[in-house]
Amino acid sequence: MLPRQLLITVILFVSGTFPVIAQRNANIGLFAGTAYYMGDINPNRHFYRPSLSIGALYRYNLNTRYAIRGNAYYVHLSGNDLDFPEIQHPDRPFSPARFNTSLVDLNVQVEYNFLPFTPNVGQWAYTPYLATGFAGGLILSSDAGASNFVSFPFSAGVKINITSRLSAGAEWSFRKTFSDYIDGLDNPSGTASLLHNNDWYSFLGVFITFKFFNFAASCPAYK
Repeated sequence: MLPRQLLITVILFVSGTFPVIAQRNANIGLFAGTAYYMGDINPNRHFYRPSLSIGALYRYNLNTRYAIRGNAYYVHLSGNDLDFPEIQHPDRPFSPARFNTSLVDLNVQVEYNFLPFTPNVGQWAYTPYLATGFAGGLILSSDAGASNFVSFPFSAGVKINITSRLSAGAEWSFRKTFSDYIDGLDNPSGTASLLHNNDWYSFLGVFITFKFFNFAASCPAYK
């Protein structure tokens, strides 16, 4: 059962976007996938201890090339030094280190479509895209003493129309956090770098979005 704080966050997220759902170039949707952590315990292994991540999204399509999107994702991150016996940590006050952190990721991103894309008009139109913006982590629970933080998101994906009202896609996104305490650890001396002086986490998953109004029927001149 998800934490009560998560349910409250999702309710606030949905209620905040509901007044603009009726806009004819807007979509709402759901995301499901996996998430994992990279940081002091796991310096470079992708898909380390992957966990289920779910969430909701709202997308406002500015035109065929650009869209603004808001997301709220739930994620659980964990790590353990025992998974990396080959890495020594002489500067740490205690070892092995381990942590479990649950959080809600809230972010707003601008998407750029590589191909002109009119969402939910016709079938099988598709485009790869890139997205970036601002994000933050709302800590729900942590045995490592983690606190709320901000981060820089970068996403790459592809989206495709399924029907006149449904679209789907897949996305891989990264969060460069401005916190080194998701895992409760400072970087050992001499190992700080542009990539590893703060913690990272990533999402990989699929989403499906729904449009309440058929834009093509109401505005055939839209391009």
